[in-house]
Amino acid sequence: MSGSKQPLIWRLNVAALVVALSILVPCIFAQDNADISIKVTPAAKAGYTYSNFQYHIFPANTAAGQSALAAHNFGTAIPKNKAKGSIAAVPAPGFYPDDLVYFGGPVVTDMLSHAVYLNSSTCGGVATCWGNPEKFLTDLGLSTFIHVTDQYTGTSGVYGVGPHIFANLTMFTNELDQSDLFGLVHDAAAALGTPGGYGHEYHVFLPPGVDTCFDETAECYSPDNPSAFVFCAYHGSLTFSDIGHVLFSVQPDQNVPGCQAAPPDPNGILADSTNSVLAHETIETITDPDIDAWISDSSLLSAGAEIADLCEPLGNTAFQFLDPVLTLNGHKYEVQLMYSNFYHACSPK
Repeated sequence: MSGSKQPLIWRLNVAALVVALSILVPCIFAQDNADISIKVTPAAKAGYTYSNFQYHIFPANTAAGQSALAAHNFGTAIPKNKAKGSIAAVPAPGFYPDDLVYFGGPVVTDMLSHAVYLNSSTCGGVATCWGNPEKFLTDLGLSTFIHVTDQYTGTSGVYGVGPHIFANLTMFTNELDQSDLFGLVHDAAAALGTPGGYGHEYHVFLPPGVDTCFDETAECYSPDNPSAFVFCAYHGSLTFSDIGHVLFSVQPDQNVPGCQAAPPDPNGILADSTNSVLAHETIETITDPDIDAWISDSSLLSAGAEIADLCEPLGNTAFQFLDPVLTLNGHKYEVQLMYSNFYHACSPK
């Protein structure tokens, strides 16, 4: 991270992608000539405030990230003293780190994902910056893999891809402040006219070289500052006074040591690193959108973990896996498994 924090001048260009919102329609990128310019101003001047920020991080495979993991520091504190139901014994030699426990919060039964691309022109466009995340999200939503979540939501959910957003921001440092990030989430949701509730998630993609931190902490995505490099990504929710409750994830550049996917990378290391982390955050949002639903809380090894954390190859050293290559909607992707209470194990379904 470089320099002191400066005021940021925003210009949010929204590309409303003209597609049906059915998950059966492939995602196509809109062109910049369809953009609508919106100047984002600070919440105090814009007439809205935000509150009730809840978040859960994906720890980086760095010294700082592993320290956070060892301390079970995934972000927002989870509820305590939840009674755990009886669990059938796992046949030898099988074992499990800890099943997920339900804490009573809401889950997501149907959802559209919206990509929010920040300053994509600075790294050569969406494909060069991140691969093809909307195509991956489309295939994920049409796959059986995402339905590992059905046992937690109680229904067979529908998960598709909605209109995306191109956002241009003039930055005077390489750090995106938390308050400015919240402003981006707010204006992206408001501009599309589909702001809130549990039916939409806004995935904010940061270009290479952009850091972000939680305010007044040393918990950052910061490959250029290893001592503070705690997380690769996170998902969260917050409430805006004008448009209400909003779900979002923050997706920095994953093609860096500490976040990268291991070989074989059938789509290339950039795309598969992006895709696996995107699946991690999307499926965790479905099962635990407000950090009060399905969480592991009984094991000393896994307390605070969510559905994807228990199967993350860069996570707890007691439970390391290699990301398998899965076929999603007829296309191959390298993507991590998700935890199944039904199997008491990491599962592709």
